[in-house]
Amino acid sequence: MKLEEQLKSKITFLNKPKLSAHEADSKFNARRLELIPHVKNYISKHEKFKGKEVRVTIAEKGVSSLVCIIETSKEKIVLKIHLSITDANGEAQFLETWERAGVKVPHVIEEGLINGHEYTLMEFIDARPLNEVYKKGEIVKREIYVELGSILRAMHEPKVEGYGRVVNGKAEFLKFDDWIHDEDVQKKFRYVQEHKLLGDEHGSLDVALRVLTEYADRENRSSYCHNDFGTANIFATDPLTIFDPRPRFNNAYFDLGTSIMMTIANDNGLLRAKEQLVKGYFKGEPYDEKVLHASILLNAYMKFPYSHKIKNLERMRNVQEYLIKNKQILD
Repeated sequence: MKLEEQLKSKITFLNKPKLSAHEADSKFNARRLELIPHVKNYISKHEKFKGKEVRVTIAEKGVSSLVCIIETSKEKIVLKIHLSITDANGEAQFLETWERAGVKVPHVIEEGLINGHEYTLMEFIDARPLNEVYKKGEIVKREIYVELGSILRAMHEPKVEGYGRVVNGKAEFLKFDDWIHDEDVQKKFRYVQEHKLLGDEHGSLDVALRVLTEYADRENRSSYCHNDFGTANIFATDPLTIFDPRPRFNNAYFDLGTSIMMTIANDNGLLRAKEQLVKGYFKGEPYDEKVLHASILLNAYMKFPYSHKIKNLERMRNVQEYLIKNKQILD
């Protein structure tokens, strides 16, 4: 047998990509299918897999990325490819930053581009997410949200300048106000307003933006934000392992507001979860309730367009009810 033949990898795909049933995800469905031959080519040419039998399992969950679990006789590793060309850049950079800050994350092996899409090759974590291990009430009962708040605080400790997406390793915008006026952000505001998903009864967006802009200008400090920090993106390991960020540079209150809003969306009866997140994050230190509530309202405007498109109406109703009950915080 020729040496070239001996060095070839035998690659077997154990399943096919699971496609989203939502029209809003049709573009990503097409990209998911287009990437499969490129994944095979990547594995076949990678030094790590030369001459080995390789089995590939495509994770069924996740809409914005193609996640491949690559297994040989000796190890399992994860190849994650972002389906957006620009929206999710920087995952490896963020994971490595948090790892240096003492947060448990999947260790990054390498990063690069596959057919123009950013990928991260990383450690496989043999565990299930918190939301699959515990019931909602059990997570609160065990006060796990206190621990989550503490972890998120540690993730925000590394300082950085700017706001928005990652462009060549740096923030897209220098000022919070510049990010707010970005067309992608403004488009979400218009969508929410045109479809009457939020209104004055839920609190003033203008007031929230003024509160947040003044805070950002005063603080003049940004953080590496997860932007999707919740129990579905945290493995139930010891210590807990954080994964699957949507990398953004922003102020820490905004990212904490994201987590609180997501928790309320899951169940607006779990206000103890919000209290635990705040307790773990601030550790008894004073904090600005108005800035935090402004962040929750802004996050509703940022997340509602997609929730509406996929008809996730209950999640929106939970947040709407919370905002109505707490509107006075911004007054």
